[in-house]
Amino acid sequence: MNYVSLCFLALFLLPLGSFHTDSKRLPPLPVPPFNIPQAEICRYLGLDYRSINLPALYVFGDSFIDAGNNNYLDTPSKANYAPYGIDFGGVATGRPTNGRTVVDFIAQVVGLPFPPPVMGLSGSQRKITTGLNYGSSSGGILPLPSSLTPIFGHVLSFDEQIQLFNQTVSNLKGQFHSLESFDSYMSRSLFFVHIGGNDLALYWEFGKLQEEFFSVKKYTRLLSNELYSRLEAMYELGARKFVVNNAFPFGCQPVNLHQKTNDTSFLEDMNERAALFNGRLHKILRKLNKSLKGSTFVLFDMYKLFEDVLAQPAAYGFTNINDSCCIDVAGDQSRTCLPSSVPCSDRKSHVFFDPFHPSESIHFLWFRRLFQDNLLE
Repeated sequence: MNYVSLCFLALFLLPLGSFHTDSKRLPPLPVPPFNIPQAEICRYLGLDYRSINLPALYVFGDSFIDAGNNNYLDTPSKANYAPYGIDFGGVATGRPTNGRTVVDFIAQVVGLPFPPPVMGLSGSQRKITTGLNYGSSSGGILPLPSSLTPIFGHVLSFDEQIQLFNQTVSNLKGQFHSLESFDSYMSRSLFFVHIGGNDLALYWEFGKLQEEFFSVKKYTRLLSNELYSRLEAMYELGARKFVVNNAFPFGCQPVNLHQKTNDTSFLEDMNERAALFNGRLHKILRKLNKSLKGSTFVLFDMYKLFEDVLAQPAAYGFTNINDSCCIDVAGDQSRTCLPSSVPCSDRKSHVFFDPFHPSESIHFLWFRRLFQDNLLE
């Protein structure tokens, strides 16, 4: 049994509880040039007719959207070296991919600067009104388990990211002439959240949480409840417009496919965790929409995006769905890119850039589907 069929078996045996959009298939479209101007990228995407009033973009989560916060933390969980950033103007900013992330594409289309990592800014620089990035690689809904601290050091949990956002709110209020204008600004800004994958994979597998919670159902219930309270806290600080992404089928990451080549039960367990969490996430977002006045919580279905790509990769322009673009000389696909290693030349056709993280091409498809489904308006 090959890697692809192994992953599909794990996917399709599951009674998926995740929320699925009815997206029509997007035709393959190459990733646009790095420095493409706003007007040109809008024309390239056929978005000239759209006008999205988005004064700021605030980003929370994990390594999928980390723009370099971990560069300033005491952690080995960093991507600030080549070949990361090879397609980001050749600069390794700390993004764990070869180029831009989904939030970078959003910023380019709406005419905003890339949200900078908050940890890399001085106090005065943190007062910018176009948005900030609080994401932290290896961060989760829950704090990093104590058993993993000796390995990963200090990464920003969701609580810590929200505490930093609280400081941002205090700093920003003085930039507006009235509370009403500040409230209007906050209500029109977008709050992009991608978090939970580390809780479901890294923390559960290696953080000894199985000993504490015993069952996946109990654990995913805890995660959804904790996420609910944190999104509610962001609302109390003034956030109103949210895009929240669910968990993707991380059993299909190269690191898992290549380590468990004959163990379908392992991959099924991993993807089942994601599906259980996604079902609960759908419910809590509906509840938040109903209970928090003036709020909009939109769910983006990452599970469905990967499900579609893995089922028909050629239809989306991919030729390799199960290998990392970074593979060392021994063929190891269990760790991040080695410093100054040479990645594959066909990066645009790879789903994964390293054994854990998607390529810029997947980030671009993610962004395109957000716009196709009108989830940013």
